[in-house]
Amino acid sequence: MKQLNTLPVEDFLDKTRVAIKSNQKSVTLTIKEATDLQNSLSVIMTRLAGDMDQVLASTQNDVIEVKMDGGKF
Repeated sequence: MKQLNTLPVEDFLDKTRVAIKSNQKSVTLTIKEATDLQNSLSVIMTRLAGDMDQVLASTQNDVIEVKMDGGKF
């Protein structure tokens, strides 16, 4: 599996952090920055969803047993 490219996400976070510190009202992205951010987030979310599916598939075989005892009321 190839390495994730999180650089566009990091650039967006840096740009947002600077805007917040300088009390800017908006953050502007070029179309290239927006496209790179979209592609990066798509790959990250797809990878996370795949990893979560693997975890869920591996835990479905586990047996959970619950015993309840009412005690002495």
